[in-house]
This record gives sequence, structure tokens and C-alpha cells, in this order.
Amino acid sequence: MGPLSAARTRTGSSGEVVKKEIKAPRTSRKLQQMQFAAHSASRLAVIVHLSNGTRLNGVVLASDNYMILLGRNETDATPTLIYKRAITVVTPAHAPEQATDVLDSEAAPGFVKLYIPRTRKRR
Repeated sequence: MGPLSAARTRTGSSGEVVKKEIKAPRTSRKLQQMQFAAHSASRLAVIVHLSNGTRLNGVVLASDNYMILLGRNETDATPTLIYKRAITVVTPAHAPEQATDVLDSEAAPGFVKLYIPRTRKRR
């Protein structure tokens, strides 16, 4: 058992001792829940990028541990249900554009080929 887990013992119906491991809730999901709660509370438009390459625009209406509801606006009668496992990135729709500087070819450093030793022989 890990440091954040505990064991609970009980006797089964036939008298055998049954151990059940109780794990603490995953803290990594807390940040994700807070992010979707912030998107849902602000009602600002977001862009949801899916793992198959599709981009969906809309407002996060609700979310739970496994899915989110994305509507075209706050009063959308038929929101889209999206499983979180299909989501790769969620970005604000009106994100400020970042300025990118184009480097001059003279100022750009030359690329250095790195030596990476082989770990096994070629066939």
C-alpha cells in the first residue's frame, strides 16, 4: 500500500477476512476541475481541441469527472457532450495573440548536430 492509502478489513458472509484498500482521491484532477469550473463560471467562449483533430467552439455549461457540456451560447437547447478523455487542449476563444519575432538568418544561431550514442548494434 502507498503512503496515501489505508486498508479496511471486514469479514465476508462465509467468515473469511476481506481486505479492501482505500485510496485517497487523486489530487491531479483537482486542477482540471478548477479549470473547468472557472470556464463554466465565466461563461466565456473556449476552443476545445479533440484528439482526432476536431476543434469545437462554445461555452462550457457544466462538467463532471468524465465529461463536459459545451453549448453554442449560455441558453443552448442542445449542448454537445464531450468526454474528457477525447480532449487534448482547451484554450480561451479570445486569447491575446502573442507576437512572434522573425529572426534574421544572420542573427540566428547555426544548428549543431548532437551526437547520440547508439545503445545497441544495428542489424
